[in-house]
Amino acid sequence: MHETRARIVDLLRFQGSHTVESLCAALHLSRTAVKSHLTALRAEGLVRLHGLQPGRRRPSSVYELTPGADRLFPKAYDDFAAALLEEIKRRRPAALRGYLERIADRWIARDRQQVDGLQGRERFERAKSILAGRGFMPALEHTPDGYQLREHNCPLMDLSAEHVEVCDMVHRWLEALFGARLNRVRCLRLGDPYSAYAIAGGAKERSR
Repeated sequence: MHETRARIVDLLRFQGSHTVESLCAALHLSRTAVKSHLTALRAEGLVRLHGLQPGRRRPSSVYELTPGADRLFPKAYDDFAAALLEEIKRRRPAALRGYLERIADRWIARDRQQVDGLQGRERFERAKSILAGRGFMPALEHTPDGYQLREHNCPLMDLSAEHVEVCDMVHRWLEALFGARLNRVRCLRLGDPYSAYAIAGGAKERSR
């Protein structure tokens, strides 16, 4: 993010809200410069108009961060999730896989409506779009035996590296989305440059 916009975001985070005038004073910038940065931040969905503050001559617009701006600040989700998985595995090792399968079922219920009724390549492409939206950086290509799905990123890499059950949970979700058996032939968790899955059946569809 632009350095000045990052400073504006930090000021709004620490102090809750600001007017253009108070930001000008804090940043030692002109009104034109501050308003330009606020316009850019509003366009990105990070800042919104909160209301008006009475002034000597006229009210001043008050700005605050949107809930979406929270993603800009440091999080400890991975560390917390890893600690939680380790604690479950230590205390109830037999239960961990069942918990993760139920999470996979929740993911499936959330996303299945986007692929229901679709078949073959159309379904695969829609499933690929879902993966892209979840940060998996997928690619789909024809092979002599059907298709190959590649994932160039795993958003759960830190967790799956220590807990293979997480990898299996993602696999369960993928098979439900694609409506097909996926045979994993490469895996980021094992040090491969990407994860890859062979999907049988594409050759028949191509010959139609």
